[in-house]
Amino acid sequence: MADLFGSGSVECWKKCSVCLLRNSGSRVDYGFEATPQGSLICRRHHVGNVTVHITCYGGVGEIGGNKILVSDRDTKILLDFGAGFSEGLDYYSSDINPRRVNGAGDYFEFGLLPELPGLYSEDALQNTKLKHSAPEVDAVILSHYHFDHMGRISLLDEGIPVYCGETTSLIHRAASESGGSPLDGREVRTFRTGDRFQVGGIEVRPVHVDHSIPGAYGFILETSEGPVAYTGDFRFHGPMGSMTQDFIAEARQARPTALITEGTRVAVGDTKQEMGESEVAEETTRLLRANRHLVFSSFRGNDVDRVLSFHRACKATGRRLVVSMKVAVLLEELSNDKGLKVPRVGKDVTVYLRRKRTGSYDDKDYSKWERRFLDSGLTAEEVRKHQDEVLLHLDQWYLPELIDIKPEKGGAYIHATTEAYNEEGERDEQVIRNWVGHFGFAYHQIHASGHSPMANVGELVTRIGGEKVIPVHTERPDLFAGLAKKGRVVMPVKGKAISL
Repeated sequence: MADLFGSGSVECWKKCSVCLLRNSGSRVDYGFEATPQGSLICRRHHVGNVTVHITCYGGVGEIGGNKILVSDRDTKILLDFGAGFSEGLDYYSSDINPRRVNGAGDYFEFGLLPELPGLYSEDALQNTKLKHSAPEVDAVILSHYHFDHMGRISLLDEGIPVYCGETTSLIHRAASESGGSPLDGREVRTFRTGDRFQVGGIEVRPVHVDHSIPGAYGFILETSEGPVAYTGDFRFHGPMGSMTQDFIAEARQARPTALITEGTRVAVGDTKQEMGESEVAEETTRLLRANRHLVFSSFRGNDVDRVLSFHRACKATGRRLVVSMKVAVLLEELSNDKGLKVPRVGKDVTVYLRRKRTGSYDDKDYSKWERRFLDSGLTAEEVRKHQDEVLLHLDQWYLPELIDIKPEKGGAYIHATTEAYNEEGERDEQVIRNWVGHFGFAYHQIHASGHSPMANVGELVTRIGGEKVIPVHTERPDLFAGLAKKGRVVMPVKGKAISL
């Protein structure tokens, strides 16, 4: 049919029997096909019995756990495959965990993973009723390297390629070297903003967004029934908020048939004024100037914006930022990304050396990847001697290191992560407060969220538009009815396909 219409880019309203009624005057580039009745129809709309389906297997009425299957004819794409923050809390806890030896079996038992053929590896299915078969999913498109978006990829068939941003690939390499990554053993294919790639019959266009980890993306999928836009996780108030604006501009121009959007902070009364990273740096600088004892912090180590904020605060106050070996490996790997500026290990940041095995800092106690830091790192004893000269950043499970450091009372602890939002998180935070109180530290909450507040989510939904709005990664999808035009919001049901 393309010969009849030149390049295939035509005035849709002149030819398409559906657009003539619904979308007069629009310009499309999807090509045309004949319906069984003999009329012409653009591929934005139904041709025969062919439809596009979106099925959410996670992220439904919960924060995290995005597992979104987009099916278009013979093409199947998974948008993320993560673990929800509240996933399985009725059955599992910090003391009771799914058994690795049972693969996907313990997850299937409680409906925590979809029992779909052609999805999981042979190892993951060896103790389940689901038989292994050749992959029926063409690819996983990963938005960013957070566990709630990629944590279950390790269970998938190794023949399913994973597409991710170049920066995400570097983060994966660092994690793989320093302990392991859910992407280990996968075929990883990379992209950057501006690229387009084809997966079966779907063209994928990645567009960067700002989030609390570098290399985060949203996507525009060109399907046979029009574009589908997926935000991933986003914010406007971060140092690179303009990247989220870029995504909105491209998604709006695409005029999506469906918009799949996160809504982490969509909640009644979400009017909290947002702190940005510049304010985090300023607050931390003031705290360091006012305190002449040890300042200790914990936050997610792959939040490079936070590392930069703390480094700026240290530079302004003459302190030195001290990080764990895992964060050091990540910073070394990310230094290979020309689009990022990260502190230099050994020059801008120092590595903390924790005791292992014999407790004597013997080379044999450490893995090969750790040994390169032994000559230049700081031990607990050295931190104690210079506690007013450092800002010590370690993950919260390193709190027992304070027993070795023996800090003077009067120090400060910076809780630089999201405040607890569920019962388990509140229990964990109380444990942290117990440690902080035991060592005579003052507790400070200094944090910039990785997610947009409710008003900004509404702004994104309004500006992008979309015939259907599908809320995921939120505990209050019902509130989206007040953020989008009447009738546009489609409430996802776990495992139930939404037809376009």
